[in-house]
Amino acid sequence: MRFRRKLGQHFLINQHMIDKIVEYGRLSKSDVVLEVGAGRGELTEKLAEGAGEVIAVELDESLAREAESRLKHHPNVRLLVGDILELKPGGFNKVISNPPYSISSKLLEWLINSGPELMVLTLQREFASKLVAKPGSQKYIYISFLSNLFYESEIRDVIPRRMFKPPPRVDSVIVVMGRKAGVIELNSSLKKFLKQLFTRRRQTLRRVVRDFSGKSGKPVNLADLSAEILSKRIYQLSPKELLEVAKAMGIGSLNK
Repeated sequence: MRFRRKLGQHFLINQHMIDKIVEYGRLSKSDVVLEVGAGRGELTEKLAEGAGEVIAVELDESLAREAESRLKHHPNVRLLVGDILELKPGGFNKVISNPPYSISSKLLEWLINSGPELMVLTLQREFASKLVAKPGSQKYIYISFLSNLFYESEIRDVIPRRMFKPPPRVDSVIVVMGRKAGVIELNSSLKKFLKQLFTRRRQTLRRVVRDFSGKSGKPVNLADLSAEILSKRIYQLSPKELLEVAKAMGIGSLNK
């Protein structure tokens, strides 16, 4: 095998863990599954056996050719060669994948906004701890907010680095994310505002609002916000409170 570290290529070689990933996906023939970083198609092949359709994306052309050969007897696999963040395919209801760690943050933001009902992902342990972090945690960042708002997320298993070839420098985990029912949709202006808030995540909301008012040149009516919320630091605010802040400041709108 030829590895390209700059593409974040670390192949999971432990069959037990691969089987667990597929098991967590609860596949049926009605499922359309997205796999990011198909590699040589080992996981893809197992997904194809349980799902109705698999959209497998691989950036490395040489690996994609190997996967194509392996998957030639699985007509329900659509293999795409290219950058997932450029291709951005649609039409899937589940994501089951061992994606490159180097794109974790951008990938998860796009996936969460795409709204699949279930995601089973192998992620770097440190990043996963941020993804599932709750309000008040020192690890609570913008991607944590998105995850908490839209998904019930849980770390299920730790995967030691020795189970990959070549071994990464960090341990990995399997994260299972189930979409919450009846969640709102964030428009672009609201996403931009909330992301900006988290660039000042350790500051109190009162200070951030004061600065925002000064820069925008217009007073902000915060009568609907309690003194308790205003005294909290950004990373201490729950998704519900953050949306209340945005509404009070007249930022964006919420769509069902």
